[in-house]
Amino acid sequence: MLGFLIASLVLGIIALIKAEVTILQGQVQTIYDRSPKLRIKGSGFDAEDHDITLELSASGQSSLRVNKDYTITKDDDNEGIVLKLLSNRRWVNLDNRIPPVALILSAIKFTSSGDANLLPTPVIVANVLLTPSIKESSDEIYQTASNELRINGTGFAGAKKVDLYFSPPLYKEIYYEVVSSFPLKYDRIILRLRHGYKWREEPGPLAVIGIDTGGGPVKLNGDEGILVAEVQADLDLHGVTVETSADKQYVYHDDPTIVVKGAGFSPSGNVLRFANGIVGRGVNFTAIETTETSLTLRLEPGSSWRKNVDNLPGVLTLLAVNAGAGFVAVGPTNAKKGRDVATIFERPTVYSSNKKLYRTQSHELHIRGEGFPLILSKVQLKFLPPLTEGIDYEVHVMGRDEIELTLNGGKQWMSEPGRLLVTHINTRGDEAGWVDLPGDGVDVAEIIEDVDKEVTGGVEVFQMGVKVYQSALAQPIDITGSGFQEGMTFTFEPSLKEGVDYTLYIANKNRAKMSLVPGKKWSSQAGFLIAKSVSVPQGVRAPKTYPLAGVDGIRVAVVLEDPVVMSSSDSFHETQSKVIAVKGKGFTNTADMKVIVRPTAPSAYKILNVLEDTVRLQLKPDNDWLPSFVSLSGTDENRKIPLQIAGIDTGAGEITFDNPVIIGYVVKDREGVVCDDSCEFAFDGVCDDGTTSDLFEYYERYGYYKDDDFGGTYGYLNYGGMPEDDYYMEDDGFRVSACVEGTDCTDCGGVDAIIDYTVTPPMDSGVEVCTNTCPYARDGVCDDPRGANYCKLGTDCQDCGPTGAGNFTKADDDGWWDDDDDYWTFNDGNFLDQAKGLEANRHKVNKPPAKESIGSAAMFLTVLEGMVYTVGAIFLATAMYLAYRWYQGQSVPFLQAFNPDNMEKDIEMLQNKKMPITPDVIRT
Repeated sequence: MLGFLIASLVLGIIALIKAEVTILQGQVQTIYDRSPKLRIKGSGFDAEDHDITLELSASGQSSLRVNKDYTITKDDDNEGIVLKLLSNRRWVNLDNRIPPVALILSAIKFTSSGDANLLPTPVIVANVLLTPSIKESSDEIYQTASNELRINGTGFAGAKKVDLYFSPPLYKEIYYEVVSSFPLKYDRIILRLRHGYKWREEPGPLAVIGIDTGGGPVKLNGDEGILVAEVQADLDLHGVTVETSADKQYVYHDDPTIVVKGAGFSPSGNVLRFANGIVGRGVNFTAIETTETSLTLRLEPGSSWRKNVDNLPGVLTLLAVNAGAGFVAVGPTNAKKGRDVATIFERPTVYSSNKKLYRTQSHELHIRGEGFPLILSKVQLKFLPPLTEGIDYEVHVMGRDEIELTLNGGKQWMSEPGRLLVTHINTRGDEAGWVDLPGDGVDVAEIIEDVDKEVTGGVEVFQMGVKVYQSALAQPIDITGSGFQEGMTFTFEPSLKEGVDYTLYIANKNRAKMSLVPGKKWSSQAGFLIAKSVSVPQGVRAPKTYPLAGVDGIRVAVVLEDPVVMSSSDSFHETQSKVIAVKGKGFTNTADMKVIVRPTAPSAYKILNVLEDTVRLQLKPDNDWLPSFVSLSGTDENRKIPLQIAGIDTGAGEITFDNPVIIGYVVKDREGVVCDDSCEFAFDGVCDDGTTSDLFEYYERYGYYKDDDFGGTYGYLNYGGMPEDDYYMEDDGFRVSACVEGTDCTDCGGVDAIIDYTVTPPMDSGVEVCTNTCPYARDGVCDDPRGANYCKLGTDCQDCGPTGAGNFTKADDDGWWDDDDDYWTFNDGNFLDQAKGLEANRHKVNKPPAKESIGSAAMFLTVLEGMVYTVGAIFLATAMYLAYRWYQGQSVPFLQAFNPDNMEKDIEMLQNKKMPITPDVIRT
C-alpha cells in the first residue's frame, strides 16, 4: 500500500514537471492599452483553449479576466497563445500612471492541473502605452514657405518614438525631421521641413492616416485619416530669392551700407531675418533703396553688421525675407544656413610705437593694433617710405592684435634713418578695403643707422632669411658681409659651439660657410638663428669681441623644426574616405607644405589644412587613393594596400624618406553606405548633411563659421503687433541639416565619418563596451545607436550586446509578432515605408541638377563634336541602306552613273532641249 502511494506521488510530480509552461523571454512587446491582440510565445500549452486560465495584470491592479476582458486562442503552430481584447476593455488602466507600464503574467493554470501554477516565475509580457490619437487641425501652411508643422494629439507623452503616416506620403528623414526631444514631455510633436522639399506636391489637405508611438502603426479614422493641415500654394511673394554674395561683398563690421541681391523683393517694404539677430526699421539697419532685385541697407549709428569682433572674419547670413506674405526661407533656415550675403571683417587699426630698428641689421618688426585676421585674407600695408611685401618683407599674423614683419635678406627698412609710418591698411583683400590711417600715417618704428663696421672691428654681417631644418638634409648656412678673415669666430643665439656643433670655413672676405656636425642641430627648436657678436683676431694679442647690431644681433638663418610623420594603421576607403589626417610635428602652413603620398597620384589630392601637428589631405572629386591601374573592387574584403608618405617639404626643401612612413591602409569601399556630394552646398567647407567629424574641428578652432551671440542690442521684434510666424520661434536648439545624410560627403569627412557600429571601437576611444546605464536598458529592445538610438553606444548592453556586436534586437525584428488584422493596423507598404528612415528610402532623395560650368570654348567643342557625330551617323545610315539594296539584288542609286555603257544609252534617250539664240551665238 505504501509503495502504491509513493509511486502515485512520483507520477504526480512527474506530471506536474512535464506540465510546466515556458515563456519565451528576451524580447518584450510594446503594445497599446487598447491593442486588439497580445501574443504570448512559449511552449507547454498542452491544454484546450477553454481550459487555460491566466493571472495577468499590471502591478497594483486586479487581474484581467478571461472571457470578460479577453479571450484565449492557441496559436495554429502551437508556438504560444493569442489573447484578444474584448470591446471597450483595456490591458492596463493608465489613469494617473506614466506609461509605459509593465503587464505581468504571474500564473498559468490548466483545468487538469487544478490550482497548480505552471509558470515557474512571473514574466513581463508587454510594456503598455496609451493608445495614440491625433487632434484634427485645419491650419493653413504653405508648400515650402512654412517650415514647421506642429501636430497635437494624445498618447504622445513619454513616447520614445513617434512615426507618422501621411496622405499624401511624406518620408521621414528625407522630407522632414522630427525635432521634438524624446521621450516626449507633451502630447505634441514638431516636424521641420527639409530644404528643397514640400509638404505636398500640389495644394490640398494633409492628413495623418496612421501613427506609431512604439506599439506598432495604428490606423486613424479608416482610410481617410485625420486632417492636420491645409497646404496652400506658395504665394507670388513667397518667390523671393537671395543670391549668395559673401565671396564678392567684403565689408568692415561698421561699414555704412551693404547690398542684398536677389529677386522678388517688394518695393513697398521687406522684413529681413538675419542669423545673428540684427533687425531693421531703424534698430540696427534701415533699407534706404529697394528694387525687385536688390536691397541697399544702411547701418544705424552704434550698430555693427557683426557685433562680436572676436569671431571675425565671418559671414552675414540672411535666413528669411518677408516681402508681404510672411517669412520665406532663402536657404535651409532650420540648419541656420540661409544665404551668406557678405563677409564681415573687423575694421583694422594700428597703434603707434617708438621702437628703434637698425636700418638693415634689425630683422623683424612687431606692429600692434586690432582687426588683423587669421583667416580668409592677408594683412596688406602701405608704408612711408614705401616697402613692398614679398620683396622687402614678409608678414605673419600673430593674432587679431599683433602682426610680425620679417625683413628679407639683403633688404632695408629705409634708405636713410627716420620715422617709418604705416599710412594705409587693408585686411579684406579687395581694392575698396584700404583704410586711411590718421594724419600722415601711424609711426610704427624709428629707423636708425646700422652699427658701423668700424665699431665692430671692420666686420659687417648682412641680415639673411635663408630657411634650414634643424638637422634634416644637414643644410649649410652661408653668412655674408664684409671684412671676414681667418681666425674670426661668432657667438650665436641659440648657443652653438664651433668645432662641436658646427665647423666654420672662411671662403673669402665676404662669405663664411657654416657646416653642421653630424648628430647636431642648428637649434633645439624652430626660430631665428641670430649672430650676436663676432670675435676678430688682433695679431699676437687676444681676439677682440664686438656685439652686432647692439644687443639685438643679426639674423643669419630661419631654422624650421625637423618634420616628423607618425605611422598609423588607420584604414582609408579607396574612394569614400574624402579626408585623411597625417599626424606628426614640425608642420608649418598650407603655402609652404608639400606632401608626397604613395601610391596615390599627385594630382588626386590636395592639402586642405595644416595644424601644428596635423596635415589634412583631401581627395579631389572623382579621384582615388589608389592609382588607376590598381583597384580593390571585387577583391577580398581583407585585402589592404599601404598608404605611405614618401617625402615632405615644410619650407626648407624636400626631405625624401629612405623608409616611407605608413600612415594607414587603403581598403575596399564600404558597401551599402551612401557617401556622395549631391548636396546643394557640397564643397563649401562646412558639413551640411548632419554628419560630424573630428577631422573638421579646425573650423571651430579658427572661428570661420562662429556666429555672434544673440544678446546685446540685437533681438527679434514684433513689428506692428502682428503675430510672429514660425521663423521667429524660440531658439529651441534643434536643427535640421541642410541636406540629407550622406550627400555632403567631402565636407563631412567622407565615409569614415559614418560610424560602422559592427566594428569594435579602439580601447582608448572612450566608448563604453558594456554597461546598462541607458534609461531604457533591459527593456528587450536595443536603444543605443545600433537600434532605436536613444542612448550612447554601449550603454544598453543587455539588449544590444557589447559594442561591435550585432546580436541586438529591434522591436519589430520578428514576424511572429506581426498583427494581420487590417481593422487595426494597415499593411500597405507605400505607407509603411514612410517611417522606415533614410536608408530604406534613399531613392526618394532629391537629386539637384548638375551644375553648369561650360564655357564658350567648351560649348564650341561640344557643338563641333555633335556635328561630327551627326555627319558620321548620316554616312553610316546611307552605307547600310545601299548595302541592303545590293544584298537584295536591287539597283544601287548613284553607282550606275559610273557605268560607261549606261552613260551613252542614257544620253541618247534624253529629250532635245531648245536653246535660246543670241546675236553673238550661231548654232548649227
